[in-house]
Amino acid sequence: MFLTERARAILFTAAVVVIATSLILAAQAFQPRPPTLLGGITLSLVIEGPGWTITHQNNDTVNNTVFLFLLEAARTRHFTLEWENYSPPLSAVFIIAINGARNGDAHQYWQFWVNSVYGPTAADLAVLRGGETVLWKFDVSEEG
Repeated sequence: MFLTERARAILFTAAVVVIATSLILAAQAFQPRPPTLLGGITLSLVIEGPGWTITHQNNDTVNNTVFLFLLEAARTRHFTLEWENYSPPLSAVFIIAINGARNGDAHQYWQFWVNSVYGPTAADLAVLRGGETVLWKFDVSEEG
């Protein structure tokens, strides 16, 4: 039995959709997740904005990613925080504004360092183990 050209096109399109969906789901399944903490850890945070600095420290936090600790600080210290969620294949959080300072203002962008090491990944994928100091700085991009 021979399929018409239209039937073959429909089958091909369906196969592409199934394969693409499978790849997206597989990428999400293999994306690293921060380990669940059994107890709190000590972390420090410094945020250097245009003409202002915010500091936050917690000796018993369970927020063990750079993003979760920043979110904790925003709620505790009452400053605004805006972010964008990126969709698969790599789901990640991208910080777009802290305390009113928005990416792109004066060609500056929010970047972070952990113990003086530039953040190589999205803030929600950067796992903290305890004892670290996180620095967020509104500066000209290190990339490019």
